[in-house]
Amino acid sequence: MLRTLAYYDIFSYPLTANEIYYNLGENHTSIEEVETILTKLSNDNIVFQKGNFYQLSNNDEFIIRRNKGNQLAEKRLQTARRVSGFISKFPFIRGIMLSGSISKGFMEEDSDIDYFVVTHPNRVWFSRLILMLFKKLFLLNSKKNFCINYFVDSENLEIHEKNVFTATEIVTLLPTYGKDCYEKFYRENLWIKDFFPNFPKRDTSEVLDRKNGVIKIFLEKLLGKRLGNKLDDLSMSIFENFYRIRYKNYNQEEFKLAFKSSKKESKHHPKFFQKKVLTEFESKIKLVEDRLNVSH
Repeated sequence: MLRTLAYYDIFSYPLTANEIYYNLGENHTSIEEVETILTKLSNDNIVFQKGNFYQLSNNDEFIIRRNKGNQLAEKRLQTARRVSGFISKFPFIRGIMLSGSISKGFMEEDSDIDYFVVTHPNRVWFSRLILMLFKKLFLLNSKKNFCINYFVDSENLEIHEKNVFTATEIVTLLPTYGKDCYEKFYRENLWIKDFFPNFPKRDTSEVLDRKNGVIKIFLEKLLGKRLGNKLDDLSMSIFENFYRIRYKNYNQEEFKLAFKSSKKESKHHPKFFQKKVLTEFESKIKLVEDRLNVSH
């Protein structure tokens, strides 16, 4: 429970008892037991309670910030669903999921809406290129409602980086297009249950599923097989060369983690957020251990 609170304390995000239960790394407990232990921890000043929220930091501003961010996320979710419907019309797009802060139900005024996209096999890089060109030419490169930084193809759905950060990102992904695609993705990543055995699978009742339009069908036939393969190879080469020039200060190991580049996967995280979070998580754990030692 304290590890869970420590992880979300990185983001100054208080949790309810239910949320703590869902994010636990063990499944031999109940929400009632969680609430009982939280009461004891609160009485011992190891955690701080305000209403339904618990946190490691005794800061009411975090609760005000969370409530405001939850309300904003609810509003922007409608925009995200509309944009998902638009993205789904592009050729070779098979599934769309919301990631980042909006998938956790929280947004700030300057937050981007992040999308995790599943493509037809061997069309990851071409799909990335046409969506990027659309954003630059028609959206003036705005990321606010159109930030697409992770692509995988439908035959490569397992995420191979297995840690608390990636597990959190996967378990909270919010599907908006391609119900069957999400179901398959979930089955391919059941390893997340090793980290979050209690976290419920996302509801798919509002996931958009539409038949491909005439234009999408035509473009996929036109760009199928040999021509499409060549365009995908060319697109991958363009992106890789651009990354290596722009981010030449990264060492080789960090570059591989920040920019996953294979024929079946494309990740673009230049700020290397994962490393920052995992490093700070270890610091938070040390803080919790020190607080426990003092209380005893």
